[in-house]
Amino acid sequence: MNYNHNNYISSYDGITVNDALEIRIEEIKKTLNLVTDLNKWDYRYAEDKWTLKELVQHCIDCERIFSFRALHIARNDKNILHTFDENDYISNLNSENINSENLIKEWLHLMNATHFQFEGFDNETLTKKALIGENELTVKKIGYIIAGHSIHHINIIKERYL
Repeated sequence: MNYNHNNYISSYDGITVNDALEIRIEEIKKTLNLVTDLNKWDYRYAEDKWTLKELVQHCIDCERIFSFRALHIARNDKNILHTFDENDYISNLNSENINSENLIKEWLHLMNATHFQFEGFDNETLTKKALIGENELTVKKIGYIIAGHSIHHINIIKERYL
């Protein structure tokens, strides 16, 4: 799947990638606490939409994939980076077996790990780039995409699930 990631990137104009990755964590924590309090983990706002569990797992999957892509580019790996189909990932998920408390912990730990990963990249590394599908992305842009993607979905949770 090819996406235009410019909306995720442009929402952080004037903010460093490390700050973007860090500031999102508190907002996400607050929203996930609301979800937990309301116990709406299996709720779908429409029949063909993901449950909250599935949506959070999607965010985790995407963050893992994009973090790997950033590492791949940062370390000058010349192997081809492919796109992925988010719907295939969710359709192969058995969300009934996922504990929502563990899901929250996993995402929070992953976000912190991603933040530390990007803190380890110097300015030269952040400018390295590669082609992913039809999109040429730098390590820095990937960091902004990770931050913007998670906030995009937190906004969807607030608007459609709560």
